[in-house]
Amino acid sequence: MKKGLICTGILAGFLLSLMVASGIFAKDVVEFTPSYGKVTFNHKKHAETLKIDCLKCHHTWKKGETSGKLCKDCHKAKAEGKTLSAKDAYHKDCKGCHEEAKKANKPAGPIGCTQCHVKEKK
Repeated sequence: MKKGLICTGILAGFLLSLMVASGIFAKDVVEFTPSYGKVTFNHKKHAETLKIDCLKCHHTWKKGETSGKLCKDCHKAKAEGKTLSAKDAYHKDCKGCHEEAKKANKPAGPIGCTQCHVKEKK
């Protein structure tokens, strides 16, 4: 009886770690709400379809890590020391990656302000 519970616990832990490692708990779509207008980011498309390495965006993570600090944990509204503001960090990483793809004649995401930012209609 005790051996069966231990085996079940080990199996459950193993399955949970596999799900975490595969990103099953990651949000499919992430929304940012800066003052210029809401930005919707399709995380699943970037991670699974485009196969972009997690470390490309999550630059503070270690290889193979699937959770840890998020952008907002370090990047605030205003730059602090050498840490870019959230706006500058997103523009550098997101817009910069889209511009790189466009220069390489690969499918590229939006680059213009109103292509990403959607203002709420009043």
